[in-house]
Amino acid sequence: MKSSGSTAKKSQSLFLNERFMAVTCLIVLVTGLVSLYFSIREGEAFEVFELVTKLVTAVAMYQAFRFFKWDVAKGLMGGVLFCLMYQEAYLVIAKLWSEQDFDAYLVVGVQGSLYLAAAGMAFLMTVIITINHFFINYSSHGNEKNMILNRMALLVKFVVYLLLFAANSQLGFPAVVLWKNALWYLTDIALLLLLVSVESQLDSFNALRQELRRDKRERGLNK
Repeated sequence: MKSSGSTAKKSQSLFLNERFMAVTCLIVLVTGLVSLYFSIREGEAFEVFELVTKLVTAVAMYQAFRFFKWDVAKGLMGGVLFCLMYQEAYLVIAKLWSEQDFDAYLVVGVQGSLYLAAAGMAFLMTVIITINHFFINYSSHGNEKNMILNRMALLVKFVVYLLLFAANSQLGFPAVVLWKNALWYLTDIALLLLLVSVESQLDSFNALRQELRRDKRERGLNK
């Protein structure tokens, strides 16, 4: 029995580790608060609102999960995804498009073009993930195929954020802008890992609950 328990622990996913969840939540808080400092200093009122909403929603989601308010945690996951989607839409539509900064990025060359492409892809991926999230959490019986699509979309989004982070570091903009952007993307990467952790934990609890129900039913039949 002991050996099987130890092998189960060894093979346990990193996303099912509660310490990993706590660390990712802490990273979200630290990087988010530093980003908030930059935004307040630059007088970016909308960015301040965005960051405060995202941080409060993320911490509330983590706390709801820790105190077994799983339905609340699932709902807040959707809230976090909406925060990300709104932030990315603001970057692509309000900043890059309406302020006509496309030329500034294209002049930089390959890294500027990558940044533009990654920003647009990040927004589209978040739309897909948000739609999938609500289908999974609020459909009557769930949808396993949709869950697989959601995981694939999250994985692609993680790669897109890494691309944004790498392309940003190569851009020739002022140091403050580069640091602020880098901290935003670090916050979002950590937030994405936290979302995957919470989703994985909820899936794990759901699978365990179904297994316990099946065992209880079998014991009842045997009696």
